[in-house]
Amino acid sequence: MPGLVDTTLREGAQAPVGYLDPGRQRELLAGVIRIGVEEIEVGHTAAEATYDPEPVADLLDLAHDLDPGVRRALWCRARPDDLRAAAALRPEVVSFALPVSDLHLSRRLGRGHDWALAQVGRLVRIARDAGIGYVSVGCEDATRADTGFLAAVLRAARVAGADRIRIADTVGIAAPGELVALVDLARRWFDGDVGVHLHDDFGMATAGAVAALQAGADWADVSLTGLGERAGISRTEEVAGWYVARCGADYDLRAARDIARRLASWVGRPVPPQAPVVGADLFTCESGLHLAGLVADPATYEPYPPELVGATRTWRLGRGAGRAAVAGLVGAAEPLAGAARVRRAALARGRSLSVQECADLLATPAEPAGPGPTEPAGRQR
Repeated sequence: MPGLVDTTLREGAQAPVGYLDPGRQRELLAGVIRIGVEEIEVGHTAAEATYDPEPVADLLDLAHDLDPGVRRALWCRARPDDLRAAAALRPEVVSFALPVSDLHLSRRLGRGHDWALAQVGRLVRIARDAGIGYVSVGCEDATRADTGFLAAVLRAARVAGADRIRIADTVGIAAPGELVALVDLARRWFDGDVGVHLHDDFGMATAGAVAALQAGADWADVSLTGLGERAGISRTEEVAGWYVARCGADYDLRAARDIARRLASWVGRPVPPQAPVVGADLFTCESGLHLAGLVADPATYEPYPPELVGATRTWRLGRGAGRAAVAGLVGAAEPLAGAARVRRAALARGRSLSVQECADLLATPAEPAGPGPTEPAGRQR
């Protein structure tokens, strides 16, 4: 089964949010390890004298202590000194990022194709000479690169003996189908592992990661709550959740939910109640039609049971309450009349009612009232 590279500690640290102190970083690392991802990118290295590598070194040591089997990765720029600095910390994996789009090469670096192709072989050799056992070449802005040139970069990485290439959708523009095509291109020209690093600027990062992995990619970068630059990247909890629910993977989604929610509080970005996998209201239902189905069999309107992620199911009755839901949840002797009372009460209060509130309501004698709302057909998704 394909693997996940959790990069919350590296990509997530680039988000403009509150900083994590070393203690929180250690808690985050421990939480990610409990999820069971195969590789953790614990940070980045740079060779400048002002850069202090000790926190990264401590995290690398802690990761090994907590799970000797997890692959520990570092990220660095496409610079020889950075690669050597990363190698000195002895991670299992080192990735460097090299721009492959004309926009980045020409406007940002003032370089051309020949220079970039030469850098691939040069940097992989430097990484090997420095003692790096697994070298990952990041193709920055690959989704805006000329595909012919991207193929040449992939061939150069293969000839140089790189272990993995990583296709980066740096500005989050690629639809899932486009990523499938890029994975196919990578498979044709590169014979090592293929990874993807996808940003979420149009809300497609998780879908893109799943599509890429299904198309034959070996690795997908993910981050808890998607934390990262701009809109972030593919979300750890979503991609892992999909693999657990649909493919039988053994990631611990309770651990993912727990650490994602704690991370959100630490950095000051609360988890939206409807957020997939980790949201508080995912298993709260009010719709009459859905409630009736859930009472009969929760699988009718739930893709997985709430217990899988450590959540609980909450049923509420409101202006769309139907007699089947009222009968099933409250046990009303006269469900049609009971549903009408519940609907009137919900409209009067401006909110839905809990099952207990409905039971209390129906346990009291009804006051004389004019005609109430008619039985709804039920809202449909």
